[in-house]
Amino acid sequence: MSHPTLFSYPRPRVDIAEVPAVSHAGAVLLTDTLHSTGLAHSLREALDPWTKPLAEHHAAKVLLDLAMTLTVGGEVARDTDLLRCEPGLFGPVASAPTISRTLTTLAEDAPAVIEAISRARRAARERAWTLAGDHSPAAQASAKAPLVIDLDATLINVHSEKEQAAPTFKRGFGYHPLCAFLDHGQAGTGEPLAIALRPGNAGSNTASDHITVTRQALAQLPPALRARDGRGSK
Repeated sequence: MSHPTLFSYPRPRVDIAEVPAVSHAGAVLLTDTLHSTGLAHSLREALDPWTKPLAEHHAAKVLLDLAMTLTVGGEVARDTDLLRCEPGLFGPVASAPTISRTLTTLAEDAPAVIEAISRARRAARERAWTLAGDHSPAAQASAKAPLVIDLDATLINVHSEKEQAAPTFKRGFGYHPLCAFLDHGQAGTGEPLAIALRPGNAGSNTASDHITVTRQALAQLPPALRARDGRGSK
């Protein structure tokens, strides 16, 4: 069993004492969301099989820290220094070598890890939509006003020969992921459901990729919503 005290993000409090300001204080909205939706707990359970019993840093916390790093302006794994300097907000953050070893371990069993992460995301999304009540994307969904899932391929350039990078149709070099977003309309933003990581030479309209990503996106919707037509999903 992994050390429980080293996983959850701290719960900062606000007071009027004369103390230094906290950098990235806005990230509290994200850490609170992780707690409220249960994503931290769900991801921890999902990735327990890939975390050593006495590990100081759980694989789930490592992945969440990497995602958090992106949201506060980081671009590469070593930018977790942005979090490491605020332990009162982000808790213990793994070192770069530990992050690298964790990613290597997860990559060795990538299909199972991705499926486990998808299950954790689905559980957290269902919890978030339940908490949203009447503001949930599914609250007013019907045959006449269906939920809309947008598929969009986008080019991402890289500057070195990274794994699976390839020439793109725009004469660049990098990746061509296919993304599925839940369209919240003009009053909202897109909610990412699934992303297929593909080499740069992958086609924009490859039918098999569209089918795979669509299935992954539908699998992210709450079970009750996917089964609303009486057939469920496969």
